[in-house]
Amino acid sequence: MKQWKILKIMKNMQQNSKNRTIILTGMMGAGKSTVGSVLSRKLKLGFIDLDTLIENTQKLSISEIFKTFGEESFRKMECDTVCSIEPGRKLVISTGGGVVESKETIENLRKTGRIYYLEAPADVLYERIKDDTKRPLLMTKDPKKTLKEILDKRRIKYECADFKINTANKTAKEIVDEIVEIYEKINS
Repeated sequence: MKQWKILKIMKNMQQNSKNRTIILTGMMGAGKSTVGSVLSRKLKLGFIDLDTLIENTQKLSISEIFKTFGEESFRKMECDTVCSIEPGRKLVISTGGGVVESKETIENLRKTGRIYYLEAPADVLYERIKDDTKRPLLMTKDPKKTLKEILDKRRIKYECADFKINTANKTAKEIVDEIVEIYEKINS
């Protein structure tokens, strides 16, 4: 990451004391849940997987929520769940891939902490999730094409994150180490 960008972000963070929460965004298959779990253990921070929290609260899988209530209702549940997280806590939050679809949800996440976009090309993402049958948005005739279309639509929203971490061809440990380096610089 360019030094000037880190310095600019560090200055902004000094004005906002709620910078100890790490929020992971990115497309399905970017590694948010895996990286989030490892990262929380390494930094000794609490961990919230937003989708898992919603599933536990609703007592339904994400696929069942989409099927029963639709995507719009799910996005509302997502926003409500984010709003229930107390700002200033030291956490790692792994979001669902579509969290960027709601401006209100993103604004609430920004109040909670710093957003890290876990980025990877569509082909890499597809290889990681092609056998996962629990992805409601990919229940189409051509899931690879659908994934690329969703990524193309969301990319600009993901790019608004505080930090961008390329996850292609990296292990979870390498990604975690990169995030820890940034986290320690901005919180020292």
